[in-house]
Amino acid sequence: MKQTNPGYLKQLKAISWWEFKRFFKWKQELLSLALLVGIFAVSAGWGAITQVLSDEYQGAIFYEQGKPQAWEFEAPKDLNLRSAGTMEVEKWKAQLPQDLDTLIVITPELTARVWVKKSQTWQQELRSKLQEQLQDLRIKQLALAPEERSVIDEKPEITFAIEESEDASIDDANDSSASMLLVVIMVGVFTGFGLMMMSITAEKQQRVTEQLLTIVSPTQWMDGKIIGITLHSIKSMLFIGLMILGVSLVIAAFSENGGSGLDWGVGTALLSLIFVLLGIVLINAMLAGFSATIDDPNHSSRSTVMLVPLLPVFLSFSVIGEPDSTVATVMSIIPVSSFAMMPARLLQTDVAVWEWLLSLVLLGAFVYWMRSVAGRLFAMGIQYYGKEPGWKEIWQAISGK
Repeated sequence: MKQTNPGYLKQLKAISWWEFKRFFKWKQELLSLALLVGIFAVSAGWGAITQVLSDEYQGAIFYEQGKPQAWEFEAPKDLNLRSAGTMEVEKWKAQLPQDLDTLIVITPELTARVWVKKSQTWQQELRSKLQEQLQDLRIKQLALAPEERSVIDEKPEITFAIEESEDASIDDANDSSASMLLVVIMVGVFTGFGLMMMSITAEKQQRVTEQLLTIVSPTQWMDGKIIGITLHSIKSMLFIGLMILGVSLVIAAFSENGGSGLDWGVGTALLSLIFVLLGIVLINAMLAGFSATIDDPNHSSRSTVMLVPLLPVFLSFSVIGEPDSTVATVMSIIPVSSFAMMPARLLQTDVAVWEWLLSLVLLGAFVYWMRSVAGRLFAMGIQYYGKEPGWKEIWQAISGK
């Protein structure tokens, strides 16, 4: 009956906003955003920065039997090579001059000997290029028939016959999108776990809530906490989501195909957003209710049980790439995992309307039920001070007895 009171929504808004502002520090948020912008700026311009700051090395090359016909060693881009004479080489083998970082000698057997002052990472690329180009030169000098040479030069062609004319690159992008979404969901769950545990257990120990419950009902107090902590979870998810998006765009700028690894249709994105938001509310309701049964998180053996809501998210990672499997289909319908698995499936495959509609209805109903359970658990748990309720009492509160 209290929920029909006109002041209920006003009180609920006040509780939710107070709970949100408890952990929201606008200066820290602005600093985080500024740091994020700075990271994006550095990442976007990293190619230019490395180009400007990259070192250039000086080297000399000598062919003991003269340079092979129609062949020129292509040195790494950060190594400038000049030709060396016989007299110089003999002298430099003993000690390289100050202005020379390396001496390369190509032998008649098409091997290479390299002199350097000290071991550095750029020499790994030099070694790789020498091996690759000398190997190619050796093959070209073999007396092979054209047919034999084509077998060596050409890689066997391998084609994939994909049903529905889907491109493998699209599948990879969809898998990447699903993985990124699950990472964002996991951040939201972790945020709710930390804040909800800290908020409720601290208030129980300080006995602050008992005074507040003379003004509002346990269910109303829980609703406010769930909404407030959910707002924090959404904030954390947005921050991580923007960071992932920025990194993806930076990678796309330097990739050959220009793809960001993200493939989001408008309808799919909106439907996925609904599932994720309901899921975060569900998880925070579960965490709120169970936190109310914990007296001291530092000594309670039940704290680890609160990690159970993370299990569906972890399991969802295991079925990425197999969105039409039986396990993925079942997980996308069951409410405890559908908030993570259904969006992942939507991003990877075509999901039947009845499947996502049934999943959405079940999830919504489960959220409403869990919100009521959280209120009952809180009303029961607040009565226990200095000890924790038993599993029998917890079950009675869940079942409404």
